[in-house]
Amino acid sequence: MVQVANDARSRARLRGVWTRGLLSVPLWSAVAVAGVVAAVVLAPESWSQAGASARAAVLAAFTAVMVVRTSRRHLGGHRIWSWFSAAGMVMTVAAVADLVARVMTGTDRSGPYVFPAGVLASCFLIYQGLILWNRTRTITADPGDVLNGLSATLAVAALGNLALIWLYGQDQPGPWAAVQLHLLCLGAAFVLLGTTASVAQLGSAFGDPRAWAGLASGTLALAGTVLAPSTGLLADGLTRSLLTGQQYSFTIGWVVMLGVLALCSLAPQRPVEPQPATTHEATLGALVVLMSGVAVLLLSTRLDPGLTTTAVVLAGLSILGASTRGLHLIRDLASLAVRRQEALTDDLTGLANRRAFTRELADGVRRGGVTSLLIIDLDDFKDINDSFGHAVGDEVLTATAGHLRQATPPGGLVARLGGDEFAVLLPHTTGADAVGVAWRLVESVQAARTTRNDSGTPAAVGLSIGVARHDQAFGAEHGNLDDNELFRRADAAMYVAKTTGVQVSVYDRELDAQRRDQNQLTQDLLAAFDGSGRVDDLPFEVFYQPQVSMSTGRVAGVEALVRWQHPVRGLLAPVSFLDLVERHGRMRELTQFVVWSALRDAALWERTGLGPMRVSVNLSTSCLADPVFPKVLQEIVSAGIDPSAVTFEVTETTLMKDPEHSLRMCAVIVDAGFGLSIDDYGTGYSSLAYLSDLPATELKIDRAFVSRIQHDVRVRAIVSGTVQLAHQLGLRIVAEGAEQSGTLRLLRELGCDEVQGYVYSPPLPALELHAWVSNQMLVHADEGAH
Repeated sequence: MVQVANDARSRARLRGVWTRGLLSVPLWSAVAVAGVVAAVVLAPESWSQAGASARAAVLAAFTAVMVVRTSRRHLGGHRIWSWFSAAGMVMTVAAVADLVARVMTGTDRSGPYVFPAGVLASCFLIYQGLILWNRTRTITADPGDVLNGLSATLAVAALGNLALIWLYGQDQPGPWAAVQLHLLCLGAAFVLLGTTASVAQLGSAFGDPRAWAGLASGTLALAGTVLAPSTGLLADGLTRSLLTGQQYSFTIGWVVMLGVLALCSLAPQRPVEPQPATTHEATLGALVVLMSGVAVLLLSTRLDPGLTTTAVVLAGLSILGASTRGLHLIRDLASLAVRRQEALTDDLTGLANRRAFTRELADGVRRGGVTSLLIIDLDDFKDINDSFGHAVGDEVLTATAGHLRQATPPGGLVARLGGDEFAVLLPHTTGADAVGVAWRLVESVQAARTTRNDSGTPAAVGLSIGVARHDQAFGAEHGNLDDNELFRRADAAMYVAKTTGVQVSVYDRELDAQRRDQNQLTQDLLAAFDGSGRVDDLPFEVFYQPQVSMSTGRVAGVEALVRWQHPVRGLLAPVSFLDLVERHGRMRELTQFVVWSALRDAALWERTGLGPMRVSVNLSTSCLADPVFPKVLQEIVSAGIDPSAVTFEVTETTLMKDPEHSLRMCAVIVDAGFGLSIDDYGTGYSSLAYLSDLPATELKIDRAFVSRIQHDVRVRAIVSGTVQLAHQLGLRIVAEGAEQSGTLRLLRELGCDEVQGYVYSPPLPALELHAWVSNQMLVHADEGAH
């Protein structure tokens, strides 16, 4: 790639050198001066005869020099001025060549061909520059196309031949070649004048003085061509004027036009946004030329065929050029139609794609009436791709698309929105009809789901469909319901169907409000994490619930429980946001916040006379799977904190997510000197086998058992057996959720080591816990004194 880039730069550099050489001011000045010197030195007596051509050569050379010098200043339109520069140089060469030829061979024998031929070539270059003025290319229209201009020039020349036949009959006003060159110049002048006007109008550039200057100079060149020398094509003196070189008006008109272009390049450039070339403009131009050519052919039928040969040939060529441009345009339009169709079609399934569907949905909602929208998601499609590969997944998508298309009633639009998501638009249907269609779609795919292809892979998967309906009455009652809101509601209903497993769900306002509320809470939560520069700055607060020893009645430890201080909703309990934290991968940060906050508070309590207290912190599934967590343990030990003062609580459900890895991580925790508690024992995957393998130091009896031990003998027996088992395994027993004194008495009788619950205290902030523990210490001190 580097070599290719270097080669491209080298070619560009060579082109730059060649262009600078070609556009060199000294070069073209030398050409002009050489022509004039040749006229004077070789045939000074012919100076009067060749005066017009000499002046033409000097003026054209001066024009070319001006254009060349100024074109480099206009970076935005450099290509345009480069075409005008080239036109001036060509006209310079033609004028000098005409001058030298007349001086060397004699004016009468040189023939009036050289300078008009140069004018025609210059017209081509000027036309190229004009059609690039304030125009940009589009898919089906190219401002660089010269077929229309060439065809128009031929059509004007053909009309001119008919005019000469009508005026002169068989007595043509000059040699055939000279007359045709002059008529072609006349056609080129018409084309340049019309192009200047149309480009200025299309580009809204009539406020630019250059546009008016171009129109004026083009009109002068046209007038000079028609009137040469004094009565032009309408005079018998045309033959004499063409052969004697006295083409004053013809020469001056064209040279002045080129000079005006040069002066325009000196004028301040008014910034104009380039306008895209459209198919309408190209079609209109080709149509006008085509009609002109046909008109010449029709008029020729009323004249002598022997005189109209040239006109017919020129008209035929113009028709051929216009037709060729039309054929190219038709081909481009057909290609564009195919591309547009492809842009609205899903490549894999052949259904409408998201672009086509959203367009149709917006049109349907705008037209009013009743429109039902079904959003469809494939169940477990990811498992198909993971298990059988994407090729099989594509087969399932294609088959599902076919089933959806067949089950959709006539008039409905089926689309694939992307991935494994489809949609069906049902115009003018009631809510019941939409639900009926949804269930037919489910049944259609369900029937194919039981089949398998030759390779044994599934042919379809289940569907989850959300249904939303739009009608003007509903929209008027509940606010403006546009296509985006309808789509959102159908998608919300699909989410309910997918999460609940009901397959078809109709949009429910209350459920949607809950979901939107949850989404807003999620955004607030992520913003809270992302807006904090450090873990210590998180907008959370740690509350503590005391764990009281049954033997001493004193606080043996506390469980750290996090709360979120929401800026709008106030203090939120863990049940409101912990699942969101886990789902979005921010549990590591939150756990570190809780651990270090609890350790700082415990150190403060100890310094203020409460004595050492054990701190319990809950660990989630992601924490046990986090490879960084052992580093957190090491940091705690490195900080000089006694690890036995920290107990990490894990639930049975957490352990069973990945038992092998969880056991290894638990061993790391205990080996580092920290305590390990099995939380919510008895509510998850209780197993004596894993209980014997876990290096736990504590077992917590869930509140579901604790709250029932007063009234349920069987539950009391379970708690009693659990206590005995734990003690035999050397584990400390903590009962949580105790709320009544009777429950507290039974737990003491059953042998529980510690109890936590509202019977003692709810979770408290650090300062309030400090006050509560201090008060308990005073009570025990008073009891001991008595």
